[in-house]
Amino acid sequence: MDFDALVLGPCQTAFGESVQWFHGTSTSPVLVSGIFDNGWKPMDIEITDGLTPTHVVSSDARIGVQLSQFITAPAKGDHAIIRNQRWIVREVMPDSHGAADVLLNRADTEDEPVPQSTARQSGWSAPADY
Repeated sequence: MDFDALVLGPCQTAFGESVQWFHGTSTSPVLVSGIFDNGWKPMDIEITDGLTPTHVVSSDARIGVQLSQFITAPAKGDHAIIRNQRWIVREVMPDSHGAADVLLNRADTEDEPVPQSTARQSGWSAPADY
């Protein structure tokens, strides 16, 4: 069975959107189709001060791609423009059927300084291991 043609191709046609893909430091994009998802996911946080459970969520941007669309396979450090936002590839997780789940980080904010803690600005005294 040609899984790429019978399953992956129709899924990209139905649910995929246009993505500009930049391999490594290339300035010339390759146009591919991908199924983008930026949903929320829970994060397990282990706290030892007795205040558990602590509920934290974060976004988990990823794009599903059909590997046959690429001349050079997607790799960590590649960039993509999706919905007018620049993303950098954090990890590529190929499946065994010709597709890959590509985990992304926002690239347009990667050089911004880490925001200051409002707790520290307000004079709050942090525990020794903070």
